[in-house]
Amino acid sequence: MNLNKPLLEELFNKQIRFIIPVFQRHYVWTEQEQLQPLWDDFLNKYRERINKQKIHPHYTGSIVLYHENTTTSTLSTYSVIDGQQRLTSFQIFITAFREVCRKRLGDESLIGELNKLLFNEKSYGDENYEIQKFKLEPTKFNKEIFQTIVSNSYDDVDRLLIQPFLQQSGVGYKTYRQKAKNSNRLLGAYLFFFDRINEFIDEEDADLEEIIKQFLWVLKRDFQFVEIGLLQQDDPQMIFETMNGRGAKLTETDLIRNYIFMRANSNQENLDKIYEDYWDEFDDPSSEFKWHAQTSRGRYYESHLQFFMIDYLTIKLMSDVRYDQVFYHYKSFIINNSYFDSVKDELKELNKYSQIYKRLSAPKSINSFDKLANRLIDMGISTVNPLILYVEGDDQISIENKNKIYQYLDSYLTRRLLCGYTIKNYNKVFIDYLKFLTQHKDAEEFKQMLLEKTSDTNVWPRDNILQEKILSRPIYIDEKSRSIVNILLEIEIATRGSKQEKVTFINDGLTIEHLLPQNWFENWPLDDGFITEEDFNIAIHAVMTESEENGKYHKIVNRNRMLHTLGNLTILTNALNPSVSNSSYDIKKQEIIKQSTLLLNSYFMDRNTWDENEISIRGKYLYNHIKNIWSI
Repeated sequence: MNLNKPLLEELFNKQIRFIIPVFQRHYVWTEQEQLQPLWDDFLNKYRERINKQKIHPHYTGSIVLYHENTTTSTLSTYSVIDGQQRLTSFQIFITAFREVCRKRLGDESLIGELNKLLFNEKSYGDENYEIQKFKLEPTKFNKEIFQTIVSNSYDDVDRLLIQPFLQQSGVGYKTYRQKAKNSNRLLGAYLFFFDRINEFIDEEDADLEEIIKQFLWVLKRDFQFVEIGLLQQDDPQMIFETMNGRGAKLTETDLIRNYIFMRANSNQENLDKIYEDYWDEFDDPSSEFKWHAQTSRGRYYESHLQFFMIDYLTIKLMSDVRYDQVFYHYKSFIINNSYFDSVKDELKELNKYSQIYKRLSAPKSINSFDKLANRLIDMGISTVNPLILYVEGDDQISIENKNKIYQYLDSYLTRRLLCGYTIKNYNKVFIDYLKFLTQHKDAEEFKQMLLEKTSDTNVWPRDNILQEKILSRPIYIDEKSRSIVNILLEIEIATRGSKQEKVTFINDGLTIEHLLPQNWFENWPLDDGFITEEDFNIAIHAVMTESEENGKYHKIVNRNRMLHTLGNLTILTNALNPSVSNSSYDIKKQEIIKQSTLLLNSYFMDRNTWDENEISIRGKYLYNHIKNIWSI
């Protein structure tokens, strides 16, 4: 590799093209983290010049360039392997400074001098000058707005990119400019530098032409880069990883993307084509599915893209993948286990599984796959995702077998949740099941394997255990409300026969209501008498010293346990007023029937009383539905 230390003027003031490859990150610099420090550095160098101090160029950072052999351009063309954020920021800075000079001085020679840092001159034989005239070519997502900013005056940029925000609802003259800044990082950087330069000139007690002259010298002569020029025999990916692998802000998926497309480039595959066909959606902020939106799994909070890569690698490696080692595992997989003939084939498979991941993360149908996906989302269980991705993506598993596997998994997971079995080892459990399915692609063999499990970590609860737990387990305390609502909604759907209107139920905004309220002592008698609040509060401790098993405190504790079981829970579209929620059963029943159209709640119309016995009866009623919906 070659090493140079050019000043900004030496870097840009020549016939050259810096191309940021399609797979590089979009422009991500922010005002607080990077732009303000760059502006502070600029002002420090300006003050050194004004105070006639000895000038030492400011080290700006490194850029790594790979010289491209091209027959379509007369210009020296370089791919930017590293440093694209820095190069882009300086191009935007130069543009903002040019526009301040245009408004303040209107000196065409000065504007022309700055344009030499932004544009190449047309040479004889250039057939594609409009494409090649920009010294920097960003990625496709930044390209249009970058060229609009660099090619136009500030007034035209204002008209094209900023003023349209005034047409948006709720945006006025006080906020539209900030709205524009927030809409795009490149536009935000341009307005940041334009504003800072103007503010400084307004506040500086010095001659305008002197300020502009010193600014020009600082810009051209006081910022120095370390330029690393790679030769044909150098490995761009190795150098990229060395510079970014430790402590850099690149994400695991950024590193994977670069690794994929650098290999494609070295294989002389069509980068633009395979990027457009197979990766573009991952990077496109306007795509319907937001791959870079943050989501949670347990204590981890990462992008959908990162979680997808983890699931995909879990399938391929048949082992756990650490959240902070996704790139390492991906590279290891490609080097040691890959069976792809080309990067295109590699991306084809990634794209195939990504479409399944989208369906798993945002189900829209009511088939077996989507019903299971919805249930997993409501339960907050994601460790089974790799197994489902594998099943759906395996062409050797028939559609009939796939649907049965999803139904068995649905029953397995729902029954385990209702019975309160642990989910702590699900990652290991489902990797074992994944390994089984790679060898046995028949649903009935899979079912038999599940039935043979007997430990708390993997048992498929039978009907007797299921009934016992539904009648006695305080599920409201132990499980997420969303999981309980999901199960009750499924029972609601099952109770609707062909005569009922078909309704699509969405688990959103529904609330769980206790028939017997949690503060029942106010309006609900116990053995034909009311208890005091003091007895209600001390019962959990007093029961330990009460010898009579049918004594008052035993009855209070038993009722408190029963009120959190499934038999005492229902769902409402709107929560009851607290005063109604804690009222007597007669008042509460009428209010529930009045506001609810769910068949689940029509059950109470014929129930004149509500106590522990009625809760148990309804628990058995719900169990009979549950054992049929999630049968074994």
